[in-house]
Amino acid sequence: MDEWQTALRRHVGVGVRTTKELIRLIQADDWQKRPIPGKRSVYEVAVHLAVLLEADLRIATGASASEMADFYAIPVPIDQIVDRLDESFQYYEQRLMTGFLTRPTYWGVADGSTGWLLEAAVHLYHHRSQLFDYLNLLGYEMDLALFE
Repeated sequence: MDEWQTALRRHVGVGVRTTKELIRLIQADDWQKRPIPGKRSVYEVAVHLAVLLEADLRIATGASASEMADFYAIPVPIDQIVDRLDESFQYYEQRLMTGFLTRPTYWGVADGSTGWLLEAAVHLYHHRSQLFDYLNLLGYEMDLALFE
């Protein structure tokens, strides 16, 4: 594995680990709350985090809008969110290590595999920050280092 792949794997791994720690903090009464009106619920953000590494790379390899709608429609029960995030990370790691061919997205964006791997990492950190902010708004006390 090249140096950039090793670094990306480590940083995405940190993002996944810390996301799982945040998800494990969520109390039953808070899953359906929308700390910011009109935005996703805590549950919706957590599920999005759980699948986005895989979703981004499916899109990168040419999944259609219909295929992605079917993918996102697969329910993720609360007690399986952390496991689903692990599965998504494994999907990401496999493509990071073996490479993959990309195709333009169904909305016309084209990028190479390195660009998509970076985009997925940034996407993960963006929504991890959103979940962190939500938990802060809900009054959670968190002693968590988000970066190494």
